[in-house]
Order: sequence, then C-alpha cells, then structure tokens
Amino acid sequence: MPQPTPPHPVPRTTGRKWRWLVAVTLLAALLRAWAVTGLPVDYDEPTYLGAGYDYAAAIRAGDWDAVIDYDQNREHPALPKLIYAGVVLALGDEASYDRVLAAGRAVSAAFGTLAALGLALLDPLAGGMLAAHTVAVKYTSQVYLEALPALASLAAVLALLRSRVPRDRWFWLSALLLGVTAAGKFTYLVVLFPIAYLVLWGRQWGGGTRRVLPGVGNLALYGLAAVLTFWVLDPALWHDPLGRLWGMLSFHTAYSQGARVEAAGLPWYQPFIWLSSSAPAAWHPNVFFYFGLDGLYFWLTLAGLRREWRQRRWLVVWLAAAVAVLLLWPTKWPQYTLIVAPAFCLAAAATVRDLRAWALENDHYWGWLRESTPRLGPAAWIVAGLIGAALLGSFALERIDVASGQRGWSHVAATETSLPGDTVYDLVQDASGRMIVGTDRGVAIWTPGAAPDQGGTWVVYRSGSSGLADDRVRAVLREPTGAGVLWCGTAGGLSRFDGAAWQTYRGRDLGLAADEITALALDGRGRLWVGTQVGAAVFDGETWQAFTAPIGPADDFISGIAAAGDTVWFGTRAGVSALDTRTGRWQTFTTANSGLASDNIGDVAVDAAGVLWVATLGGGLSAWDGAAWQTYLSSSSDLPLNTVQVVSEVQPGALWIGTNFGSVPGGLITVREGGVWQTYFPGKTGFTGGEPLAVAADGLGRVWIGTRGAGIDIFDRREQGAK
Repeated sequence: MPQPTPPHPVPRTTGRKWRWLVAVTLLAALLRAWAVTGLPVDYDEPTYLGAGYDYAAAIRAGDWDAVIDYDQNREHPALPKLIYAGVVLALGDEASYDRVLAAGRAVSAAFGTLAALGLALLDPLAGGMLAAHTVAVKYTSQVYLEALPALASLAAVLALLRSRVPRDRWFWLSALLLGVTAAGKFTYLVVLFPIAYLVLWGRQWGGGTRRVLPGVGNLALYGLAAVLTFWVLDPALWHDPLGRLWGMLSFHTAYSQGARVEAAGLPWYQPFIWLSSSAPAAWHPNVFFYFGLDGLYFWLTLAGLRREWRQRRWLVVWLAAAVAVLLLWPTKWPQYTLIVAPAFCLAAAATVRDLRAWALENDHYWGWLRESTPRLGPAAWIVAGLIGAALLGSFALERIDVASGQRGWSHVAATETSLPGDTVYDLVQDASGRMIVGTDRGVAIWTPGAAPDQGGTWVVYRSGSSGLADDRVRAVLREPTGAGVLWCGTAGGLSRFDGAAWQTYRGRDLGLAADEITALALDGRGRLWVGTQVGAAVFDGETWQAFTAPIGPADDFISGIAAAGDTVWFGTRAGVSALDTRTGRWQTFTTANSGLASDNIGDVAVDAAGVLWVATLGGGLSAWDGAAWQTYLSSSSDLPLNTVQVVSEVQPGALWIGTNFGSVPGGLITVREGGVWQTYFPGKTGFTGGEPLAVAADGLGRVWIGTRGAGIDIFDRREQGAK
C-alpha cells in the first residue's frame, strides 16, 4: 500500500501548550455552563430523565431484574441513563425535577468539556474549535445520550494513536473505550473505521513510518475486548444478549421510517446543511451569543482533504465513513453530526495552520500585508464615521422595533410560579374563567385576580398528593354544568375529580388495552369522548363504549378529538375519521381518497363557522367546509412551517396555529384572522420560541400558549392595539 508522506507537525507539550490546554478547558466549560442554564428543555430530555428516575427507583429498591428488563426507551443502550439515575440517587431527597435536570446537564457538560480537552492534547487549536462548536455545545449540555459516547469514541481514537507496540496499555484502553462508546450510543461506533485502519495498517507520525499495530489478530483481540466491555456496561443485554441487541437495531430501522421522521421531511443531503452551518446559534440566540463557526470548519476541512490524505489517512477514513453514514441513514437529526465533529476540527485546524504559515512566508518575502494596508485620509475617516453612525442608528431602530413587538407578552415558568412543570400539554378555560393546565408534572388550576394587574392564584394536583393517576397530564377538561367535574387524561389513566374525591379509570375500564390518554372532548349531549393510543371511547355517565380500527376510526392512535353537533371528529396517524352519532356511521378522509394534505394528524378543531381545521405533522394545515378541502402550506401561504402541532379558535374568527421545526426543538405561533396571517417570532416578539402544544384564552381575554419545556407564553393583544 502506498505510504503517506510525513504529517503536518503537531505542537509539542510545552509550557505554551499547557496554557492552551487551560484556555481550551475554560472555554469549553464556560460555554457549556452557560448552555446548561440557558437552553430550553429539549424534545427527548424528559424521556431520558424519566428513565433515570425509573432506574434509580429500581436500584434503590434492590430490584436488579427491573434494571435489566426495563422496557422503556430500550432502543438505546442503558449506560447514559444509568448515569442519570446516579444523579437522582446522589441528590436523594433533593431530587426534584429541576435539580435533576440541572445536575444531569452538568454531567453531560463535564463529558463535553473533557472531549474538548482530550482533542486539545492532540491539537490545541482543534480542541478550541470543538470547545466552541455550537452543535457540540448544545447536545453535550443537555440530558441527552450524546456526551458520554462522544467523549468515549474520541478517547478511543486518541488512545490508539498513543500506542507504540501491539497490545500495550493504550491498545487495551482504546478497546475498553470503544466498548463504552457502544454502551452509550450506537451511531458513535463509526470510529470503528479509523480504528480498524490504524490497527491493520498502522499510522504515520513524526516524519517516519511506523507499523504500530499490524495484523488481523490484533483487530480480533481489540474487538473482543470492546464487545465484552459493551456487554458488561449494558445490563439490558444480560438476560438475552442477541435478542435484545436485535431488538435495538430493528427499532432504529423502523423508527427511521416512522411518523416523526416522515413529518420532519428532511432531505437526504440534510447532514451537509447541519455540517456547513451553525444551526443552534439561530435556534438559541440567547445562549449562542457568539458567531457560530461550524460552517467555517466544514469548508476548511474540504480545503485540506488532499493534505490529510497524504499525512493522516486514518482521519480521511473517519471523515468519509461518518459522512457516508449520515447520508445513508434516513434519520437526519442534527445531533448525529457529532460523530464526525472532532475529525472536522482536526482537519480544519491543520488548514488554519497551513494558511497562517503561507501568509507569514509571503509577508516576510514580499511585505504584501504592509503594502496592502490602506492609509486613510480625513475624508475617508469621515465617511467611515458616517457609515458607523448609520449602522448604529439602524441597530437602535431595530431594538426599538423589537421592544415594540414584545409589548403585551409575559411568561409563566415553573421556576418562578406555582406552575408544576414547564412542558404544558393542554390548556382549557372553564365556565368560571379559570385556566386548567395539564403539564408533565401534574395539573394546575389558575384563578384570575380581582383586577387585571393581579396575578391570580394557583391550585396544583400531583399524583403523590392527590388521586391523580399520573403526573403526565396529556389532556384536561372541565364539565360546564353541575359540580363542574374535572377530567384529567394522563399517561396512567383517566382521572375524575368532583371537588371532593378522585376516581380513576384505566384502559380496561374503557374497554381498551392501554392506559395512556391523548385527547378529551365533550359533545352536545354531555358525553365524554376519550382518545388513547389504542383507540377511542365514549362515556355517557354510566357506561363506556370503545371504538377501535378498522370498524371505528382509521387508526387506533388518536391525536385529537373535536365534537360539533352530531359529529365527532378524530385525528389519527392514518387520516381523519368522523362519526355521525345519530346513525353510528363512520367516514374517513385520507390523502388517498380526499384532499387531505397528510394522514399524520397532530390536532383537529371545529371553528364557529363549522369549518374543520386539521393540523398535520408535515403536510401543513387543511380545512374542510363540508364540501371540499383546502390546504395551507408554507410554500403557498403565510403558514411558516408545515409541521403543525396544534390549531385552536380561541376567539371567533381568530385561528391560532402552533407549528414546530420537526427535527429540532422549538416552534412558532401564527394567527390567521380575516384571511390575514401574522407569525410571532422569538427574538422579535415576546414569544419564547418553545414548541407550542396547546392554546387557549383566559378569563381576561389573554391568549395562553403552552409549550414543550418552555412553560407558558401569555399574550394580551390589547397592549399592542389589537382588537
């Protein structure tokens, strides 16, 4: 095989380099600490926190079978979630949700900081680049699975580069770290490609050629040590290693073809967009106050590929293998690009040093930098001053415009009020003007104050202190008559509260096979309609009747229910179904038999004019007037995004639409009124940018927007002169 030429020199461990290491470590730690406190709760953080709580409860009880056979989120290895369980156990009685979230994020940030330090040991400039890499900062500062395997995979490569003879301590350390990588997240195993290259063909370093770790036998020993480490660190494999490993892998294949990935609609080349931009800087400008340079790393890497092929061929193997995986795998989430971020930083840093050396050499010989430096006269300085003043004036006007756009907005967060949790699944106003709020940590009832400027009072119910079936309250409803019975649809069943006592109905009581409730609605005859993940049911006050596909709704996953007159509408994952309650006749609308934009439904609502509005997850917003469908897309209307999570008419003629970005956290809120669209953007208005999950108006005429992880945004349009 052709031997690569000597590599680009790497700085020696000198006093100056140690100063660089300290600087990189501080930069990485400070940026991640800022992100830990400033990032909103991301899409999967509640899932991994929940797993941490479950594992901690099992460990505390000494129930190791429950740890080994834990059946939630089994598609991912257990190690990161066990670490979060350790956080819960370490906090003990202080393990509140907010504390565990903060501590879990801090653990991730520590791993991310160590990764930047590790890369800096090889190349200080590359370590600095990774320290400030916006995707790395974001996803190693959250309760995600990324931080540990990102560190372990990088360390596995670095340890192998330190190895000098076959099967020395660095060789075995690298193998153990690869096992840790597998026990963290499978996607990071892409480092197998550069590792296999190094083991089979050795590496070239320091101006000479050294066949450090030759032979297939060493690769087999290396792989065996990694597999054994993986098995030891992932308890889920202990009872049925092959069966459960196959279950993990097959889940990811099915997930890549599932509704969430389909709704995101990301193109095959999306990884190039993530790699060549600094998307988190746009999503979270309050956190990423600096100009993201991720895209610059990408172009610097491309410029240096030829050099790297001559000098560090293993690095090109890493780059090529990781990019190929990102392009071929159907799931295109931005955090996946972390599998290749260290390689990009290494190549980009080498290109920067090449450019610096070229510039210094040319300046020393030609003096072109000194000759090209302009010498400005008085007129030029005056013009420059005027331009600067104009820019400052423009900035001031923009700030004034932003301040104007923020009028009328306020925010409710769990850390500042009695709101039990910052993920708000449902909001509904009852007949007395009170707001009922279903969250991921219980249900709250807000009663407005005696005057508009008074904050009002909160009453909170949680499963531990009441008869509420589960703290994860997906849907809420208050009966308008009689005692005003409160219904709470939770992840553990349907709870009824009459003001004195709680009663819970499980799935079997409804005639269905599972407990988790997804939607609630009352029809004109006072009957309660309930949607679940396994069908629908109706309660007439005495008995339950269940409806399941294919005889009932189009699909058993009910995402929304709306009752209007004698018709009850059901949003499902396979279209919209309508039940005529007089005749018992079902009718289903799909993309195949009607003008419905998408079969994957997020929400349904009927407005005051009798028009059915259907929020689709990827197909925009569809409207049915009883005769024809009309669809609103971002490409053909002022709807900003095609993934619509919620639609609600909080005032006659004013349709509020909550959209999300699909593949990344956050979203936008849009109002359609009188054919005019208005979107409220974070940064330009007081809307925080959390993904909208629910919208309702309170007794004071203000609009409440429940979000995923960002609490409640409240907007009083009267303060902006709106009607």
